[in-house]
Amino acid sequence: MKMFRFVCNSYLVNSYLLVSDRKTAILIDPAYGNQEESEMLKKFVKENYIRILTVIATHTHADHIMGVKRVMDIFPDASFLMHHEGLFFYHMANDHSVIMGFEKQEFPSPSQFVRDGEIVKVSDIQLEVLVTPGHAPGSICLYNKKDNLLFTGDVLFRESIGRTDMWGGSLNTLKKSIFEKLFTLPPETVVLPGHGDQTTIDYEQKHNPFLN
Repeated sequence: MKMFRFVCNSYLVNSYLLVSDRKTAILIDPAYGNQEESEMLKKFVKENYIRILTVIATHTHADHIMGVKRVMDIFPDASFLMHHEGLFFYHMANDHSVIMGFEKQEFPSPSQFVRDGEIVKVSDIQLEVLVTPGHAPGSICLYNKKDNLLFTGDVLFRESIGRTDMWGGSLNTLKKSIFEKLFTLPPETVVLPGHGDQTTIDYEQKHNPFLN
């Protein structure tokens, strides 16, 4: 598996493209905030002969899903996945888009909902769904055991955690998710957050001021 990171929109969201040996791919957090950004993705996949089969949102705050329609227009046969508890805020995405400075747009219906412990698979790529509420209803992390990678959305960052003061957050719930679902993973697991730089489980256990 090869991984590529695109930093998207004014909120600097990390969108991760995971490409299998067969050039099929999973896109995590379609955060492309304008046509120029989506054209960048389109150009990249075309030049590298990549076909996106699955698009998955770690949660449905507007900054992480601004490119759903644009990506699905490029790959209309792809599946769009989320957790069902994120559907309420997904339906409110346009209201939040205006608040966050984005233009209103169309948001396509999800293809299916993922469950805790479910494996999302494309060719040789396997991602285990870890339901981790607290930042937002329906927040999930995605764990790739084979390559020791954990995609945390806005749950866990380098020396920080997700906000809990807006749109359905709960600090106690978030901490519980991190301690029970993430800090039980191998300490060498690489954490790839929805914003900012990567870290590891071991580093956050030792140095994260919100969790010590």
